Amino acid sequence: MTDYDYASGQLRAIRSLMERATIYRSLSAPTALVGGLLSFGGFATAYYAKHHRHLPLSPGEFLLIWLVILALTAVANLIFLWRGSVQRGEPFFSPGMRCALLSLAPALLTAGVLSFLIHRPIHLALIWITLYGMALLATQHFAPRSLVALGGSFFLTGCVLLVTWKHFLMPPGTGEPSALVVSGLMAATFGGFHLVYAAVVWALGEDRVETTSTSPVSGHV
Repeated sequence: MTDYDYASGQLRAIRSLMERATIYRSLSAPTALVGGLLSFGGFATAYYAKHHRHLPLSPGEFLLIWLVILALTAVANLIFLWRGSVQRGEPFFSPGMRCALLSLAPALLTAGVLSFLIHRPIHLALIWITLYGMALLATQHFAPRSLVALGGSFFLTGCVLLVTWKHFLMPPGTGEPSALVVSGLMAATFGGFHLVYAAVVWALGEDRVETTSTSPVSGHV
């Protein structure tokens, strides 16, 4: 394949993604709802551990709980995307899908590697919030504006917290925030932001989209 063919293929994939931005927005709303509810479940688990088990979550337990939440949300997202591709009669791993994954990969892979190198829950939370925002912002050339706004919210929140968390989240005389406090931060961002996003998409009727495209396109998503 020549450089011209590769560039042409990339342009077709991006064009296809842009033409189906509303479809992606509608598919991401259910995923946002699932992820938001699961995030509040993570906070409930931390609350139970501290006030009923009387033993706060250890850093290893904190990491495990949120990795499980991530895995369940990812599975739900794959199911929604697969159902959408079946309804539109398109392949699941299309050029558009590969283009989107390549855009998301750098930030998400970085977050994944750091998750196993850093053991303090507050540092993990700040990394996840900031890099997740960067991952969504990396899709700004073809994603709907609502997803870009969501990414911007995560990124700005992460940047602010990287500078201010010691003033707002760390009680006086303690080394770092408890796992419950950090889980509350995760619930407020990954839970709250995603639930607000899903509510806005459905309130504006952006989930009512056609399952097939009426305009000719050069590639598939």
